[in-house]
Amino acid sequence: MVPTIDGKMHHFNNVGLYDALFIMQDSETKTLWNHITGEALYGPLVGRSLGPIGNLLPTNVKEALESDPKTQVAISDRPYYVASKLVSGLSGTPDPGAPRNRLAPDAQLNDSFIQTLGKEDTRRLRMDMGLGVWTDKTTRYYPMSVIRDRGRAFVDHIDGKRALIYIDPETNNPAAMFVDASTARFERDDIRLDNGTVVRSGVLVDHRGKPQTTHGPQQMFTRWYGFALTFPGTEVFGQ
Repeated sequence: MVPTIDGKMHHFNNVGLYDALFIMQDSETKTLWNHITGEALYGPLVGRSLGPIGNLLPTNVKEALESDPKTQVAISDRPYYVASKLVSGLSGTPDPGAPRNRLAPDAQLNDSFIQTLGKEDTRRLRMDMGLGVWTDKTTRYYPMSVIRDRGRAFVDHIDGKRALIYIDPETNNPAAMFVDASTARFERDDIRLDNGTVVRSGVLVDHRGKPQTTHGPQQMFTRWYGFALTFPGTEVFGQ
């Protein structure tokens, strides 16, 4: 999102919950903002948007360097997770006694979040995980279970464009990118498209390994309840 409004920088904090999602407020005008769409919800700036919105997709150091070898990497001394194991800061030593960093299949919202929920869409379970995409014309939710059932990679159509929907083997997160291809299949950790291009470490490359410029719809890895409440009546792929 772009925090500049009428040429003036604004400053934002999370100030509460609505539909069990965080709400931002800017310090300058006290307007409340949707943290997904960037739209003003309440206050003097209603009707404005913090756009144009870009995609901030989960990645790792390997994929960042594949995308741009000149990327600067800052290593924190705080503990972090690698392959579901806690690593002790700069030492890079896994802590064998650390909890595994995995989403619990029985994850639940706590009561303070539930109290703010509006009328939910019951086509999927509240805490179902998937890829939510949206454009000016389309909103669509791809459940993780459906993407896996389709071989972890397939080509769909979004607003007349062909889009690769896949689960990134490096991060285990779903993503979407527009492609000039009709089919996709996994070959080890590569995703091979029928036009000869390959998605490798999150980067689309041609048959010579040269990176290609890519674009995609707005997207996020999300819980079903949050996406459905943000985009009422969204399409659900496979239903």
